[in-house]
Amino acid sequence: MEQMKKLPSEILDAVITDPPYCSGSRQESGKGQRNRMTTTKSSRWFGGDGLSTQGFLWFMRQCALEWNRLLKPGGHVLVFIDWRMMTYLAAAIESADFRYNSLLVWDKTYFTMGACFRNQHELILHFSKGKGVPQRRDVGNVLSQKPVRNGQHPTEKPVDLIERLLSVVCPKHGLVLDSFAGSGTTGVACLRSGRHYVLIERDPYYAEVARGRLQREEEMKHSQEEGVRKS
Repeated sequence: MEQMKKLPSEILDAVITDPPYCSGSRQESGKGQRNRMTTTKSSRWFGGDGLSTQGFLWFMRQCALEWNRLLKPGGHVLVFIDWRMMTYLAAAIESADFRYNSLLVWDKTYFTMGACFRNQHELILHFSKGKGVPQRRDVGNVLSQKPVRNGQHPTEKPVDLIERLLSVVCPKHGLVLDSFAGSGTTGVACLRSGRHYVLIERDPYYAEVARGRLQREEEMKHSQEEGVRKS
């Protein structure tokens, strides 16, 4: 929140982000503790994943108010979430004067955890500031993409998936914000697709992971461009 408040208004074309779900579905199962807003995070998990539902609603609405200020008219917001917290998050963002456009399904192509019907998907909420203008109209609302295995962050998203999302909601050379940047996947997707980015990550460990990852991506990109020039 502090870093977003430092940014000038109406500079962004899109927000793509993956906040802590606070659903108690993973390692933060201690969410049920009472009389406190956050629970103790486990070793090398990430902070903020133990907010109560009320705390989650309040915090995400504050983020959405900042996104609204930072986005250009017609700009887009895409936020990852699971089925448990989807309705709460949708209400929080819509109440910040966003237009609720659609619900996307990320099909992971194979199932993982679950007791009866096993989990095979996550959800992505799509909002816009006013009427959003798409860059293309040939992408469906079910996106099949294998998840990241052994990534540098527990909930790291596939770069290819983020690139597909960017291709719809952000023009070439546009500016994208990820306010829960984790290991920097959104930045990598922006570098590979010719877009600019602002990343915010509160955990110093993952911020350093993201810096290293983006630096390597920049070096690889420059090396490839140099190779093309020489050829």
